[in-house]
Amino acid sequence: MASTKLSITTGFMKSFLADPFSEGNRIYTDAETKGMELRVQGKKAAWISRYKGRMITLGYAAVPDPKKERWLLQSPVYARALNDHIRYLIDNDEELIDPFLLNYHATADEIGRADIRKAQAKAEEVVARVRGELQHENAWTLQQAVDNFIEKRSRDGKKKAIKASYADEVRSVFARKEFADIINAPITKLNSTIGENIRDAVEKNSGISPSKKAVSRLRAVLTYTYENHRGQSGLEGREPWWLMLSTDTVIKPRKRRPEIEGIGKTLALAAYFLDHRLPGRVGVQHGLRDNVFAAFLWIVLSGQRQGAGLQLKAANLTLYPGREEDGWYLAQWDEGIQKNGRCFALPIPPRMATALRYYVDKAKHTGSSGWAFPSEDGDDVHVSRSATLAVLRRLAARDNLMKGKQEAVDLLALNGVNYFSPHDLRRAITKTMDEAGIPGGASAVLAHTIDAGKQEKDMSPEELAAWVRNRVAAITGDSYGDIQHLDLKSEAMLVWTDAVLDAWNQVRDEGIVVDQNGTLVAIDLFDPEEPEKEKKAA
Repeated sequence: MASTKLSITTGFMKSFLADPFSEGNRIYTDAETKGMELRVQGKKAAWISRYKGRMITLGYAAVPDPKKERWLLQSPVYARALNDHIRYLIDNDEELIDPFLLNYHATADEIGRADIRKAQAKAEEVVARVRGELQHENAWTLQQAVDNFIEKRSRDGKKKAIKASYADEVRSVFARKEFADIINAPITKLNSTIGENIRDAVEKNSGISPSKKAVSRLRAVLTYTYENHRGQSGLEGREPWWLMLSTDTVIKPRKRRPEIEGIGKTLALAAYFLDHRLPGRVGVQHGLRDNVFAAFLWIVLSGQRQGAGLQLKAANLTLYPGREEDGWYLAQWDEGIQKNGRCFALPIPPRMATALRYYVDKAKHTGSSGWAFPSEDGDDVHVSRSATLAVLRRLAARDNLMKGKQEAVDLLALNGVNYFSPHDLRRAITKTMDEAGIPGGASAVLAHTIDAGKQEKDMSPEELAAWVRNRVAAITGDSYGDIQHLDLKSEAMLVWTDAVLDAWNQVRDEGIVVDQNGTLVAIDLFDPEEPEKEKKAA
């Protein structure tokens, strides 16, 4: 097609627009600006910008029906300005061209005049949104970031490898209902507002400590991802807003300390509702499951933290070498389970062992699990911390299925027992040891020391059995003076467990109130000192 170079002036355009199509197809190249053409083809006359191999239609000077053309551009002045800007976009960001032209013509008047700066700003918004969505599509979800954090930080050889208990805690935090809406969302869509809302919701629903933990674990996961997987995760170029996420609340030191009498009543209530439905809790025949109660009883009598205490392997609960005939047992935790990461041994008095064995045997799921206190959810799962904590919450009508129900009854309060948590029992142990004149006993029972040497994971079952017995025999040689203080622990455990079991049995005479009507039940509790009594009664 022939091309004519000339200055496309306003005067030329008046003449051209008077009869744009009679002369047929042709091209006018503007002499006043580089790369701009007025191209007539068929029944359309279009402004074309030619630059770096691109031919961009800027708009139309003439069409058969101007009223139907939204890109009408009849002024050569505005066409030149538009041409210059398109050349700029080709040099700097070609993705902006189409949204820029769309926004320009959407606001143009009858001769094609519009604000280039506003059209550019609108185009940038559109492209930024599209690019953002593409980044979101390729970004990790929060769940992927959590899983990667746990998997990578748990590997051997890491400077600060996390323990299994910490990994479980991280999983538990992100499994909270407050994270449900974002756990599968791209981490690139998270922001400070979302983080603050989760923090406040957790504090409202569960308290200050869980809220602080939620903030801490979210910061830990996102910081690790940002520092080690910035490009892979999609966080490249993102502001690390989570570093500024914090809480301004202070956890006040707890002073709750259950009395021995209250602990005995609590055990009596829990045992009673193994075979009865809790007031206000519908849909279940029994208030508590046998395996959960066995685990709860273990936490009460052993005084161990729930997280570590429930991770006792069945193979690590053995007869106490040299004291087998007296009915003593020894519980041992491997390295990395207790809070300070060291191994720990705890003597189990005969009465405690008998009571535990009775309730463990009553549980439906026994015999095939490697855990001392297995869950009903499978052989490879032990009773969880939340399950033992739920014992007290149910008795106090504080669990989610009972809150606010008129039929629900705070059975602890009804029996004159102040609410407490399993962790508060440790203060009760300290007081009991002080009153018994062996204050060091509490420290020995609640502390964590020992280097056990070769680990269970490196052993066959036969090697493990031999190791357990030999190791126990070795550390009992100089028991009081060794780092485990087994004689001191034995004395302390005897004082503590006798006190609790005596208080529990005291309910035989006094009874417990089991409903809102004040019904007093003096239940025939299992007597750890007379294991045959229960069998004969059955």
